[in-house]
Amino acid sequence: MENYKTIAQTGSHEKDIKKSRFIAHIAQVFSEAEANEFIKKIRQQEAGATHNCTAFIVKENVLIERMSDDGEPSGTAGSPILNVLQQQNLQNVAVVVTRYFGGIKLGAGGLIRAYSSTTAEAVKEIGLVENRIQQGFELTIPYHLFDKFDNYAKNEKINLENNQFTADVKCEIYLDLNIVEEAVQNIKDLFQNQIQLKETQKTYKQVPIEAN
Repeated sequence: MENYKTIAQTGSHEKDIKKSRFIAHIAQVFSEAEANEFIKKIRQQEAGATHNCTAFIVKENVLIERMSDDGEPSGTAGSPILNVLQQQNLQNVAVVVTRYFGGIKLGAGGLIRAYSSTTAEAVKEIGLVENRIQQGFELTIPYHLFDKFDNYAKNEKINLENNQFTADVKCEIYLDLNIVEEAVQNIKDLFQNQIQLKETQKTYKQVPIEAN
């Protein structure tokens, strides 16, 4: 497991270039099979299009990169789409850029710019996240300390999840691996060991990446 950048959610972006209509469909996927399934779905959805050009990068045991020009001149569609993903160091992303031809030829350079810009604008519009490996903890918090801990968590940008108000307050938190020891010790010290922490599993959590 390792941290990686990917898109925030499934989405699309559309633009017109010299009367041709370009639509970038983009999704977060977790395997080559999922990427191919997404591509198949979009190709069926946009079956009337002139071209459905594709690219994806997924990490299974190794990094897998695939692309298709789908009838456009070689190197003018799939490669520009893939290059956008590579330049932004994205993983587990699949893209289908649909083109409805408008009657004006764009030439090789125009096609490269069209497919790359449509993809780049889609990524920017949808937004990016970092999938970070975080260590989970189950917390048991006495009622009289919950408000104080809630404020502490907000200041430290720690999310409380699955809050349960029973005899005590039970919740879950997830911490970046590089701060686990310090954060756990801070909680113990600040709350005088009155909060119980039980380590659970490591998992990926999405953290938004602010646009430059």
